Amino acid sequence: MYNKAMLIYNGSAGSNDIKASLAEAVEGLESYINELTLMKTLKKGDAETFCLERASQFDLIIIMGGDGTVHECVNGLIKLKESPPIFILPTGTCNDFARSLNIPLKIDAACEAFEEAKMIQSDIGTVNGRAFSNFFGIGLITKASEGTNDDLKQSIGKFSYFVSALQSMQQADPFSYKMKTNDGVYEDEAVMILAMNGHSLGTTSLYHEKSSLTDGLLDVYLIKEAGLSLLKNLFSKATSPTFPEEMEGIDFIQTDSFELQIEQKEEIDMDGEIYLETPAEVRLEQKSLPFVTFPTDQ
Repeated sequence: MYNKAMLIYNGSAGSNDIKASLAEAVEGLESYINELTLMKTLKKGDAETFCLERASQFDLIIIMGGDGTVHECVNGLIKLKESPPIFILPTGTCNDFARSLNIPLKIDAACEAFEEAKMIQSDIGTVNGRAFSNFFGIGLITKASEGTNDDLKQSIGKFSYFVSALQSMQQADPFSYKMKTNDGVYEDEAVMILAMNGHSLGTTSLYHEKSSLTDGLLDVYLIKEAGLSLLKNLFSKATSPTFPEEMEGIDFIQTDSFELQIEQKEEIDMDGEIYLETPAEVRLEQKSLPFVTFPTDQ
């Protein structure tokens, strides 16, 4: 039983959806929480501010939203001396970090499973001082939807559109990069670089048997190819038992940090949000934040 909890929810969703989701969440959690405070975000940055300024007053932080809301909350919580436990109620399009935590994707199911919840101290990545929970990316992932219909991207979700756009692409412009890790220097051309802390991207599993939210390592994918061949490799073979070693055109390394330099500036995508540009200093802060997770049979 938690004495005081703060539930942060995304106020930009449809009002009817918000009301229904809130009612479902409050009813589902009332037996676990004595006092629940609701905090509605009205603009970008609100969730981060709520966590930074108020989270220390509570025993549990509940994030009801998608990956963007989780991203903001993580950037507020990581600045605290000690963060309360964090429970994600997934209501976004992809909910990739919630998937990595094995959280049921329906609110009623997640609340019902809360009794069986476990706590892990999850690793959190940082890029030039800003935190990410799920992934860091540059290249194709930030460019696939440029110059296209914003309403379409909003209606089907950014990553759904990314996959759709990738299917129709025959080629993508490569960029030259230099990556310094503790184990050496990598110099080559790529169309996309991903560094994953979680193991889901656009609802697609990028799970590798060595991957974990608590292993102190980022899974880095240096992707040389684009178009349909990339889509086939990345999104069709992603769950192969031999992934990623057999993926032609994709190099895979694991590291706890790297420095990345690009010939021309590239936008940096973190958890689906763009705040920064290259060059990038990427680090993994081990066991940084406490998250609620569930057994794999949920």
